[in-house]
Amino acid sequence: MQELHSFRNSTIKTPVEIIRSRALSGTAEYIDMYLEVKYNHMTKRVLMLVVATVMLVSVAVVGCAPDADPSPTPTPTPTPTPTPTPSDPTVEVIEWVGQAALPSGMPPHEGLARLSQKIGQASQGQLNMVAHPAGAVVPATEEWQAVDRGVLDFCAGGASYMASDVRFGTAYSQLPAGMPPIPNLIFHRNQGADIMNKWFDQRGFNIYDIPGGGFHGLPEIWIWTNTPINGLRDLEGLKMRASGDAGEVLAKMGVGPVFLPLGEVFEAMQRGVIDAFEVAAPNFDYMMGMHEAADYAYLSPSRAPTEAYGFLVNTNSWAALPDHLKVLVTEAARAEAIEYNALAVARDGEALQAIIDYGVTVEPLPSEIDDRFVELTKEFYAEQVQIYPELDEYLTAYLAFARDWEELYGFAYPVMTSLD
Repeated sequence: MQELHSFRNSTIKTPVEIIRSRALSGTAEYIDMYLEVKYNHMTKRVLMLVVATVMLVSVAVVGCAPDADPSPTPTPTPTPTPTPTPSDPTVEVIEWVGQAALPSGMPPHEGLARLSQKIGQASQGQLNMVAHPAGAVVPATEEWQAVDRGVLDFCAGGASYMASDVRFGTAYSQLPAGMPPIPNLIFHRNQGADIMNKWFDQRGFNIYDIPGGGFHGLPEIWIWTNTPINGLRDLEGLKMRASGDAGEVLAKMGVGPVFLPLGEVFEAMQRGVIDAFEVAAPNFDYMMGMHEAADYAYLSPSRAPTEAYGFLVNTNSWAALPDHLKVLVTEAARAEAIEYNALAVARDGEALQAIIDYGVTVEPLPSEIDDRFVELTKEFYAEQVQIYPELDEYLTAYLAFARDWEELYGFAYPVMTSLD
């Protein structure tokens, strides 16, 4: 009673404080009591604080809530349907078979395979193009005929192989005294391919040449020899491996052109069957080991300013493509044409240095040979256009384009801009 009386009259107002005062005296039982009561007391305070906080937040949220919108709820925008992929059962996977005119590892097959892979990726597998090397499906150089028959859907084919059937073939592939690769490619995209496709249709060929496509290589080495070439007289009587329209022009210069397959050129030089040869651009020649067959190499773009392999497609295969794939194939082909040329530039520079390092004497072709070659090329084609109307139409447009280019930008070497 005395203790209770003290509690009522003391300044200690709560049981917690009473127990705390006893605990401070060191009594163990009061220490335990103090801690238990304090814990319970604090727990209640915390719970009350949490409840109060929640109530305040609820009031604040309700107070800040916007007024109800009397307008009707808008219809949600439909989720766009994703572009179908070949994994969808509704999408047809289209299989195309193609072939390059040269073996595996050579630039035309490399470019065709690269193009096929990119189209497959960009179409998400909807158009699966398989690019074979020469001879894998049909004999080499017969790719364009296989495309026409539908045996192949596409090819990287040298248009010069078509020259006996459509005379502008060589003019597209390797026009002597013609323009460099890039203006040649631009002409093909703007006018040339349309003229070619017109004549394919008129002659009944199931071939479509994609404008701005194809594989446009760089100028060839003009001539490889084992003797120095200082002027026109040094060409007279030379037995030279040569082909196409340029071989016809070389014959007018006193050269004895001899056509040999690439695989026979090296041995023919070793045995003295030929005195000189032309094959291709520096990187191609170096890959073929031609730098080991001759002591001199003379450079000029005039004989073969570009070496273009057309990207030809069967017209029925093309017509069967959905429109979006036609756009994709066209743009991919045009991009590859630039990629092919850019890679050739880098590789030719490296190869030419390697040829020099091997010990071959590399020099510019004497200018009098260049000038005479262009003059005789004009005479040759002036005769040919009288015989072949498709060549006449192609060259008329080509030479007009070349004149415009020369006036605007000029050429680094003599280029035929007319036939007179």
